[in-house]
Amino acid sequence: MLNTLALEKKLLTLSVIGALGFALIGIVWGIISSSQMIFFDGIYSFISVILSMFSLFMAQFITKSDTKRFPYGKEVLEPIAIIVKYTVILILCIIAVVSAIQAILSGGRDISLGFALLYSFISTIGCWLVYVLLNKRKAASGFIMAEANQWKMDTLLSAAVLLGFLIAYFISYTPYAAFISYVDPLMVLLVMGYFLKVPIVEMLKAFREVLDMAPSQFIQKNLKEVTDNIQTHYQIDESILRISKAGNMLFIEIDFILNKESKIKTVADQDKVREEISEQTKNLNYKKWLTVSFTNNKKWAGKVIV
Repeated sequence: MLNTLALEKKLLTLSVIGALGFALIGIVWGIISSSQMIFFDGIYSFISVILSMFSLFMAQFITKSDTKRFPYGKEVLEPIAIIVKYTVILILCIIAVVSAIQAILSGGRDISLGFALLYSFISTIGCWLVYVLLNKRKAASGFIMAEANQWKMDTLLSAAVLLGFLIAYFISYTPYAAFISYVDPLMVLLVMGYFLKVPIVEMLKAFREVLDMAPSQFIQKNLKEVTDNIQTHYQIDESILRISKAGNMLFIEIDFILNKESKIKTVADQDKVREEISEQTKNLNYKKWLTVSFTNNKKWAGKVIV
């Protein structure tokens, strides 16, 4: 647990430093080359710094125990933080699209191709290296996964910039050189077409967690198999399984409805079942809040007791 938290803090700190470096380079280089695409890349990286620092703060806050105010832990704050993060990115993407359309309608924008090509090459390689590093550890927490997605978007943005400027470079030696001024805003529109999808999809996932909805089918299937095996082995009449996910925490509630033939007779038998469930769900790489109840009357396993 401590190793995971230390890794999360280390990777989020790396993301902050990397984003700050690219932000400063992008903003300055964008102004020098007169490229809105590069300038946007720098602004995006600068906002990434703020968002990464926000993620780092939230990750540290969540790990601090406060059972009086948060009796079920603070993990639900993770999807809320992710929603905030992607909302900012979504707004930034919309602003970039509007600006690009305005540039196209006003006759495009002249750029310095030499500076633009050099920046886009350095940016693509640098962002890809950070993404690879974070992506290898994305299962450690939702924050690291969000950072990895953010750097993936940065890598694709930089790669699109590189491709666009290479095309513009070759066009400059053709009779169509007059169209070079449209390359920069067109690249913004093309890249944003993909960018707009990512924050929307990730926000929907986070909203599912905030609303306490069921997790992925893989998690549900795994836990259903474990529950069914226990039910069959101990001759249990029926079971009710409820699962939700918040951040890196799985909330698992299982109600077993016993009958006279059930092999569970004592508290020790009940604890044995709980231990078996814990062992059989170790392959799910999440923290778990496990509640296992036993009753002879199904009404005590209902949603609402009146």
